[in-house]
Amino acid sequence: MNKHRTARGTPAGSAHSARKTQQHKSAQRKSSANSAGLPGSWQLNTGVALLLVAATVAIYGSDLHLVFFRIDDPQYVIGNPWIKGLTWEHLWLVLTNPYFLNYSPLHLLSYMLDYAIGGLNAYAFHLSSNLWAGIVSGFVYLVALALTQRRSAAVAAAVLFVVHPAHVEAIAWISSRKDLVAAAFVLPSFLAYLKHKQRQAPSWYFISLLLFLFALLGKLSVVAFPAVLLAFDLFIEKRPLSRSLIDKIPFCVAAITVAAVVGHAQPGTGLHPDMGVLAKAFVQSVWLLTGLGNYVIFRSPPEKGGSLVQFEGVIILLAALLLPLFLRKRYPLATVLIYWILFTYLPTQILPFAYPVTDRYLFLPSVGAAILIAWLLIKATDHLHNWNAAAAAVLVALVSAVSLKKTVDYLSEWRDPRSVWFAATQKSHDAHVYYELGFEYLEKAASLGRKQRNPPLPLEEAKHYAAVAWKNDPRLSQLLSELSGNRHNGPAENAFKEYLQNKAAENLDEAVLQKGEHILPNLFLSRAVLFLDKGDRQSAKKEFQAALDEASRMGSSEAQQETLIMCHYNLAVAEAGFGHFKEALSWMRLAEEEQGELGRSVIPQLTAYRKKLESMMATLHRE
Repeated sequence: MNKHRTARGTPAGSAHSARKTQQHKSAQRKSSANSAGLPGSWQLNTGVALLLVAATVAIYGSDLHLVFFRIDDPQYVIGNPWIKGLTWEHLWLVLTNPYFLNYSPLHLLSYMLDYAIGGLNAYAFHLSSNLWAGIVSGFVYLVALALTQRRSAAVAAAVLFVVHPAHVEAIAWISSRKDLVAAAFVLPSFLAYLKHKQRQAPSWYFISLLLFLFALLGKLSVVAFPAVLLAFDLFIEKRPLSRSLIDKIPFCVAAITVAAVVGHAQPGTGLHPDMGVLAKAFVQSVWLLTGLGNYVIFRSPPEKGGSLVQFEGVIILLAALLLPLFLRKRYPLATVLIYWILFTYLPTQILPFAYPVTDRYLFLPSVGAAILIAWLLIKATDHLHNWNAAAAAVLVALVSAVSLKKTVDYLSEWRDPRSVWFAATQKSHDAHVYYELGFEYLEKAASLGRKQRNPPLPLEEAKHYAAVAWKNDPRLSQLLSELSGNRHNGPAENAFKEYLQNKAAENLDEAVLQKGEHILPNLFLSRAVLFLDKGDRQSAKKEFQAALDEASRMGSSEAQQETLIMCHYNLAVAEAGFGHFKEALSWMRLAEEEQGELGRSVIPQLTAYRKKLESMMATLHRE
């Protein structure tokens, strides 16, 4: 009997089973430690990360000479009093108050720092965005290294991330820095969480939670990131679901709290989720995440369908969530990365945005996509043995080269003197694209000719714009000569002004045709201004009324008030042009009252114009 027992009286079979269990747990702990640690010295890893920062800044160096973008940049930066001075009062305002219908205090704090260093200089703000993007690239390398434990895969992932064309919008557009700031904090939060798992140290858990809170204060789109941590625990750590959920509770509390604040700051859009549209957008976004798609600033939203399309959309989205589970045993890392993409993409579709597909929303999902693609490329060449490293390098280089070309080409569109909207009309039929290009033509035309609504363009800027916009016209050389001679009523300049006004009308008309359910009061406002510039006051008045009708459909918001102020002011100008001074004064007083309620200046000279009208009315009354 004794020969069937160990020296301590344990049955032999049980002892063997216990050893196997212990070995399995030991191997599991080792695997967990390896997945959490960073192979190599900290000096080497820091050096690689800094090289990636430099590479990012170099690739995006061409955006340093861009000016502020006319969408959101005036509100977030140019006209934002809170960022102009590092004071306790401004810090308190940024941290405790929503701004511009949003709550993203770390995003605003980054602008405050830029302003403190370089003032209201677009160059400084663009350089700052490039550095933020570079920091994220360095963290992508570290995250990929921690997850794959292969330096080749980590470098490949970081390179694919750096050259990804979906990032251009988030980096070149200063107001999109929210995505960069959020990613710059959520990635080290993930690394700290892995360190906590490796060492079981509460301090690393607290650091991870704090960094996640900072990421939320950068942009709410990281709200679902605790689900990525859960996926890591379940599929790589192999922890039970109950244990995995417990330490996510503080993360969820932080996410829900910030989401409530942001939700209170943002008005409802009146839009209802369409599962068919969301599914089409998701399929399109997956292709864009490969780095091989067609990238544009405002993408045409997918068309809505009937109930069958809605049902198909639900099936596609459910399949996207459930199918990765079939990979969890054999390819746990791939499973986690797929869920990384899903959980960082879906919040951007659930939050009340008018566009289900916008490239800047793909910034954080592209981290998971870059690591997954790098892992797949290297995995595909593992069987080549002696040639696997070379083959993997060639594949990564080819994919990177294609992405880099798309990135460089897209960046050149942002530097086009006709604006980024010119190339966008070749790739998108969204109404906003045509409206924005029409507006650009309208404002450039207003800087030309004898009667100018806008100040003349600087000479070199005007000549460069003319050389690009009118490059095939035989009158270009005469126009350049007139511009050089500061002759603002020459036949070539007048013809060029008329050409730009016609292009403005063409694009604004197309925007009306494409607008569908979108509420675009500024579209009709711009059409009215175009008629005023051309001397057609009666048509302008009709367009101003149409803008008012369009604005009345908007929810209560700053945007609506701004539109009303501009409409009422321009109606006053139009009525004054007709000699209807009483009606003009009524519109002007209404605009002034609304500007006072808004609490900031939309039209600085409003009060002066009102006093001028009152003076004219008094003079007429005396006569």
